[in-house]
Amino acid sequence: MNSSCACVVLFDIDGTLVTGPGPSPSPGMLAMDASAYQVTGRGGLHERVEFAGRTDPQIARDLLRAGGNSDPTERDVERLIDAYVDALSRGVKERPYRALAGVREAVEALRSAGAVVGLGTGNVPRGARVKLTSAGLIDLFDLSLGGFGDDASTRDELLRVGATRCDPEGLLPVVVVGDTPHDVRAARAIGAFCVAVTTGPYDAESLVAFGPHLVLDGLDGDLVGLINEVLSESP
Repeated sequence: MNSSCACVVLFDIDGTLVTGPGPSPSPGMLAMDASAYQVTGRGGLHERVEFAGRTDPQIARDLLRAGGNSDPTERDVERLIDAYVDALSRGVKERPYRALAGVREAVEALRSAGAVVGLGTGNVPRGARVKLTSAGLIDLFDLSLGGFGDDASTRDELLRVGATRCDPEGLLPVVVVGDTPHDVRAARAIGAFCVAVTTGPYDAESLVAFGPHLVLDGLDGDLVGLINEVLSESP
């Protein structure tokens, strides 16, 4: 394995770094549903909205629409997000997130190799902190380095924000690590490399169709060497 890795690596959170405690809906999904019920008076709305690879504001807006608010305002979305973070903070006390196997080894290896490690996630920062703390990974990340769901209206733009925060001069190649086609598409849109992992809801075949540079079954300390191989093959 190469000993250095001169790049920015942006990690998605859900399905990439962490997962819920069991097969039932994740604490985040349950918290979103509870907050949607609190705001709209209608339950079970999470079953009518796509979650994977979406940003928290996008999810909140769709939940509001599903609950009868055809044209939610930014304040409506903020109100639901505030309720969501409160519900999530309570929910993880009983059903904590867990770190996916090999994640700590992968992130620590990248940091030791000199990579600038950040987040590229649809979570709002408060939600990201709750999830990473619950899974015992918060010590690996500086939340000032990354792009979040409330930074931009699209995933590619929040990745641009995250890359700029990690490397203001734009001198380093950017690698996005995620588990959904949304991650792959957004990485491609900003000219970044993409490592897709099958630890979320999508299998390798589904992810390959969107053109990631690398597809892995999971993360471990070998990620440094694999990323360096991808970077070295770039024209």
